[in-house]
Order: sequence, then structure tokens, then C-alpha cells
Amino acid sequence: MQTKVPWLKVNQGLFHDLFWTKRGKQEVAVEKKHMSTYSFNQKDAPLFENFWAYAKKGIAAFHTPGHRGGRGCERLFRRLGGPLLRMDLTELKGANLEQDPDFLQTKAEELAADAFGAHKSYFLVNGASSGIMAACLALRAAGQEILVARNCHLSVVNGIILAGLKPVFLPPAWIEGLPCLPATAVVRDYLERYPQAAGIFLTNPGYHGIYGPLAEIAALCKARRLPLLVDEAHGGHLRFIDPGLAEAGSVTADLWVWGVHKLMGSLTQTGMLHIGPDFPYQAQLEEALQFLSSTSPSYLLLASLDSTRRQLYFKGRRMFRRAAQLGSFVREQIKDLPGLKLIEPSALPAGYGLDPTKIILSLRPAGWPGLDAETVLRRRYRVQPEYADRDYLYFFISYAQKKKDLSRLVKALRHLAGTAGPTPGEKTVGPPPWNHRPLAISPRTAVDRPSVYLDLPDAAGRIAAGLVAAYPPGIPLWIPGEEITPAMVEWITAFQQQGGYVRGLKNGQVKVSSI
Repeated sequence: MQTKVPWLKVNQGLFHDLFWTKRGKQEVAVEKKHMSTYSFNQKDAPLFENFWAYAKKGIAAFHTPGHRGGRGCERLFRRLGGPLLRMDLTELKGANLEQDPDFLQTKAEELAADAFGAHKSYFLVNGASSGIMAACLALRAAGQEILVARNCHLSVVNGIILAGLKPVFLPPAWIEGLPCLPATAVVRDYLERYPQAAGIFLTNPGYHGIYGPLAEIAALCKARRLPLLVDEAHGGHLRFIDPGLAEAGSVTADLWVWGVHKLMGSLTQTGMLHIGPDFPYQAQLEEALQFLSSTSPSYLLLASLDSTRRQLYFKGRRMFRRAAQLGSFVREQIKDLPGLKLIEPSALPAGYGLDPTKIILSLRPAGWPGLDAETVLRRRYRVQPEYADRDYLYFFISYAQKKKDLSRLVKALRHLAGTAGPTPGEKTVGPPPWNHRPLAISPRTAVDRPSVYLDLPDAAGRIAAGLVAAYPPGIPLWIPGEEITPAMVEWITAFQQQGGYVRGLKNGQVKVSSI
């Protein structure tokens, strides 16, 4: 007897074991033939389908997790979770086709690498952040310099601290008050000044959706054999909108990370890490992923990535062309409103572009700070932006968006743009006053030293022992090892007064070195 798996392609190579079956009224041990090698293609979702098939077998479970397919969960949670709770399983050999616990995950990752043009891909169930930190650890060498775009996510800084690296920050390009990929000339200058750097870590596109001249930068890095690492957490879907767009995979970056859950369709907290054929630290990367990953990964989240990969492979272009069209629809409806400023792709400098699924706008001309407008949209119109800051509102358009939701958004924006806001003529807070001087000490040293918490006004002039970032988007204002300037303190105070959220403060105090 052989288990029938209709979607499974198998190669020759049989092995045998025993299993119990009913023969009449008597259970007997019989020989079961298995295939020792398996071949999957993009039509398969081996991890997702096998774990779902196993979940439906009704096997008596005497293993973790203890909720037993959801039966042990609170009633409301159980009812809302439905059949998916049955897929919240652990590393079971029976669900892995009698192979080792990582067998199907490895096969699913191989399909992802093939689908997305990577040399090798890794599934992440602790967000893109875990992949970014693993990338830093792969380059680890205590005290060695790494070039980093200053508009990096705080997870890059966390990775640098863990790895003992010393960041050299590249100033970003500023477009409409938003930090973007550094200009090619800036990157060239830093590559010449720091020829012994361990690598360069760039963010493209930024959280806001603006992307830059990545192909030119990749060529510079390849000429110097410097590893190019890209935080592409918010841009993995761009390849499906415009195949000619220079994204990390198409320029053969050495490593890039996706936040697949952000717009690509997987469950929250899932991501992928990809490496190119010339990445020199694959063994170190895999070791770092072991350091940072749970030994009990969520197979529900892994199955989500496997299923999403298959959907993107066959339907990705259709999905994101629709998302781009919906974004264009919203832009056409609001671009001429007198009380609204819309960032248009045509207004960006040469070499830069805007993700068509991202809507960036300001209602400042009508007197609405971004944070105030977000509150009104959410409470009065039941419209929730991705986030807001002092000036702008940010809307992410999904391929799964309902048209009635877009109509509601357009109607609400028309109303606010035609209504006088609460603060006409209010002076806005400028861009973050980053400290462009070299770090006083390395981030790792600053974290390891004795520290103390001080009230924010008293922190000026001290060396930071923790990072502080406006969140979102999570770009640090300062990091451990940097001197906190009076301008930084003034900026945070003004940002908080306008309703912004700052991560890294503790009861209004900040962590500084006590030495």
C-alpha cells in the first residue's frame, strides 16, 4: 500500500519500513514502500500541502503544541481560528514524508530560490528583521567597518551591535523631505574612502516607497568585489509590476531581504532572505540564522510562505498590476485637490521612482498635520493609513483591496482637503538632525559599558547606550556609541509634542553611557 499524494512528483529510489493497517478486523504490520527522493515544481507547495494533509488525518497527538489542533484554545479564539489551528504543528516526521524535520522546509525554500532568481533562499518566521540581523552576523569581525545608509531600519543597527561591527553612515538622498537611497556619487565616494569595509548595507526602496539607482550602485560594488546587502523589506513585489525595474534580484545583489507579509500576501511576521551566487559568507549566514531562529518554528507561518511563493509565481504579475492600477485610480481622483499635496513619480529626480502601490500625500495646505489627519480618518471615516508623521500620510494599496474601500478613502480625502484643519500655518519640524560625525565608540562597546537613564533634556552631550527611533518607520535618530546633540533632543521633544511615537525612551528617559 502506498499513500497517494496526487500533486507529488517522485523520482526512483525506494526504501521500506513497517506501518500498521487494518486487514479485516485485525491490525497487522505490513511493508510500506516510500520514495527516498522527491522532485517538486512550482505547481507544488510541499510544506503547506503535506502539513495540511497530515492535519486532516486525525492522528492522536501526544506532542507539542498542547492546544491539540485548537481544541484547547479559548472558545472565541478557537472559533475564529478554524481549520488553520490544526496546522499549528511541530517538526513531525509523519508530516515531512518520513524524512528529517527540515526536509519539506528545505524543498520549499529551493522552490522559492528558483521562483525569485536567487542562488539560495531562506524562510523567516521572525520577520525580515531576523534576516537583516543574520546578514550582519555573517559579516562579523569585531571592529571592522561596514558601510550603511543612514536611513536604515533599527534592525540593521541591532545586527551591527550583535556582530561587533562599526558602522560608517552614508547620507541618504532627501526627496520631498523623505530619506532615500544614497546617490551614486555618494556611494562611489565612500567606497573609495573605505576600501577595506566588510560590505555595504542599503535600504531600497524606503518605507515610503521611493527607490533609487540600485543598478549603478551594484556595478560599483561588483567592480570592487564588495558584498552588496539590500534591505528590500518593502520592495519585493516591485519585480511583478515592472520586470525591467532594477531591484535587488535583477542587479544580482549578494544578499537581499523581503518582508513578504508587508504586501506580498503571507501572514504577519513572515519574510524571506535571498543570496546571490557570489555571496562569500553562506556558511556564516546559515550559522547566524541558527543563532537567531527558534528551534520550534511556526509551521503555520512556514506554510503561509510556501503557499505565497506558489501564488506569486503564477499570479504575481496579475496581482500587482491590479494593485498598481488601483493606486493610479486613487492618484487621479485626488491629484488636483487644492488642499492636498500629492507626491507624484514625475516630480522625482532622475534615477529615482515611486512604487505605484504607495500613496504619499500631505494635507498641510489645508491646515492638517499628518498625525491629526490620521486620527480623523480613522475615527470619523473608518479609514486606516499605514502610518502618518508630522507632514505626510502614507497609504499602501494591496492587490486584495476592495474598490469600495478606495472610494471611501477618496471621499474622506476630498472632505479633509476642503476643510480647514486645526493648525493653519504651523511651523513643521524638519528632517532628523543626524549626527554625521564619526561614532565616539563602537555600538557594541557602548552597549557593554555601564549605563544610566537620564531625563531627555539632560542627555545632550552624552554618549548614547541605546537607540532611539521615530516609529514607524523605525529609522534611528541616534544609535549606541553616538553623541546625543542638543538638536536631537529638541527634535524628539517637538516630534512628541505633535503626537509622534518614539521607540527607545523609558518613562521619558534615555539610556546613556555612565563612563
